[in-house]
Amino acid sequence: MYSRRGDSGETDSTSGKRIKKDNPIIEWEGTLDELIAQIGYSKVQISWSDVTTDLSQVQMDLFHLGEEILTSGTGRKLRDDGVSWLENRIAVYLKEIGEIRLFVIPGGSKEAASLQLSRAITRRAERRLVELNAVQKVGPPSLQYLNRLSSLIFMMALVANKRNQIGETLFPWPNPEKIKK
Repeated sequence: MYSRRGDSGETDSTSGKRIKKDNPIIEWEGTLDELIAQIGYSKVQISWSDVTTDLSQVQMDLFHLGEEILTSGTGRKLRDDGVSWLENRIAVYLKEIGEIRLFVIPGGSKEAASLQLSRAITRRAERRLVELNAVQKVGPPSLQYLNRLSSLIFMMALVANKRNQIGETLFPWPNPEKIKK
């Protein structure tokens, strides 16, 4: 389906005005769309129902978050307990993982690699929302949600490798060659 209305580099905003496709709101919307799609891809790579159920909830939350931002709060909104729900789920996965070592090189299992890509896109969505916030104020829970979401997805990736009995490849930090003795 096509209308040809976007052929000149403009699109309709939720207010009905025509705006350029590189407008911060459109950049945010496009990155959010990519994130929701990548999370969907991650879901089909994973067979564990706890993770897929959580990812399904995240997709619904992201649709609500998107509507909240795109309608400046006049449409559906991110649920009030969204951030605390993420924090609770992070705690559950953290118990399974045990000690966390940062600077993990993405990879290992197909599940973990897909989740690490979802995490990286989450970080980009967060950056795009920060950019948008400079021209259109967004509520703090929106930024908090994306920040916590990247942590949750990171935990899920670590869990995926652990459940597949694949060790993480760590990037040594700080650089041991640069440490003065």
